[in-house]
Amino acid sequence: MEALIAAVVGVCGTLCATWLTQRSGARSIEAERQNAERLRQHEENMRGVERVQQLRLTNYIALNQSARRYFGALSNGLHGLPESAEQLAELHETRSDYRACYAEAQMVVPDKVLIVASDVNRELNQAYGILRRLHSQALRDADSPEQARAHLDAARGFLHDLRREMRLDLGITRAVNESPE
Repeated sequence: MEALIAAVVGVCGTLCATWLTQRSGARSIEAERQNAERLRQHEENMRGVERVQQLRLTNYIALNQSARRYFGALSNGLHGLPESAEQLAELHETRSDYRACYAEAQMVVPDKVLIVASDVNRELNQAYGILRRLHSQALRDADSPEQARAHLDAARGFLHDLRREMRLDLGITRAVNESPE
């Protein structure tokens, strides 16, 4: 009888060991599958972050270039008021390129950057309006080359602020109150 009990216990132990091994193997496979899925999702998220970062970088470059070109064209136009239709057309084209970049920026940049971009936009457009009215002799009371220059001076400061905010957003520059690691 003891031999039978020992045999039954032995068979049960063997069957249980096989069952436990299979169960442990299934758990390992499931854990590996879950880890692989988490890794895949993480990599997909990182690619998404990289795409957004690249989109912002591309937009920031275009916005910075076009705003500075627009600023330069306005500044040049103020020094020697556009006298020919060709000079005015060039200024309009520069402005149009800038406006397209600014419109795109409104869709892809964070609010903190957009606030400064809006300040730049406002000042450049104020200077543009005055310059146009100076050229067409349809002046308003406050219109003068000095007033246009004041808007350009304000725009210059905002352009520096805009570049700083874009660099901060891209992680190229640290905030002033951030300590180095």
